[in-house]
Amino acid sequence: MLVDLASVIASGREAGVIAQGKTEEELEKRLGALLLAGDQVIAIDNCEAPLGGEFLCSMLTQTVVRPRILGRSEAPELPANAMVTATGNNLVLVGDMTRRAVLCQLDPKEERPELRTFDTNPIAAVKADRARYLVAALTVLRAYHVAQRPNAPNPLGSFADWGNWVRGALIWVGQADPVDTIEEARDLDPKLDMLVAVLTQWSKVVGGADVSVRDLIEAATAQRSTSLGAFQHSKPEFLHPDFREALLAVAGDGGAVNSRRLGKWLASHQNRVVQGVRIMRLGLSAGIMQWRLEGKTEETAHASL
Repeated sequence: MLVDLASVIASGREAGVIAQGKTEEELEKRLGALLLAGDQVIAIDNCEAPLGGEFLCSMLTQTVVRPRILGRSEAPELPANAMVTATGNNLVLVGDMTRRAVLCQLDPKEERPELRTFDTNPIAAVKADRARYLVAALTVLRAYHVAQRPNAPNPLGSFADWGNWVRGALIWVGQADPVDTIEEARDLDPKLDMLVAVLTQWSKVVGGADVSVRDLIEAATAQRSTSLGAFQHSKPEFLHPDFREALLAVAGDGGAVNSRRLGKWLASHQNRVVQGVRIMRLGLSAGIMQWRLEGKTEETAHASL
């Protein structure tokens, strides 16, 4: 209903609704179909899986996109000027989506919120007097502009125009800065959690040493034997179980760390600064790619590395 309220004020009708789909390709085609139809507000409804994907990210920051259209073998150039919303219980954003979204949480504090009753119908009220709501919204923007946009917030990458108008006006009239919710989205990003876990354990176990993928796997899976007594066999245990678990989360394959997957994962995250450190690709040495964790690391690398 909140999405439809915004849509009715902006366009005069409820938002076009689509399901998330099981794959990024499905979502891209559904989004493309609504862009082709000229929908101004698009609602991705009841998201059950983490939300992200290359096309959706591009659609939110680029002026034009080329989506694949349902039922057609074509990718027309379309203007990406629709407002996109997503709803879901405990919605999770992943990857680059975290910096492209403003979060809003509704908590009725009831077990069965769908059974609540109200005296008014907000959608009907807005439809009956849409002009007044539309004028009110535009008046806020105009007043902010006439006041010469005081205390304008620092620009947000890819969203400078939105920041200069909508974000600045909201802060000016005493509302919370919507960009503050970006940090909340980042904190809930499972991909970022996995990256932080790998970098943290890499720093503790390997430090700033130059290593190959194989070196990382060997460091994470190194074992020692623990004696169980004179009449029992010794039991092996991992020296760095947290490091092993972190690598399994990003490159696990049947209970083991897959070197090919780990290499691709490292390449996809190289040079990204997280908590003051980043993965550096150093180049080939004797035909083997070398990597280093650069930044504030814990210099505890073993002599064997």
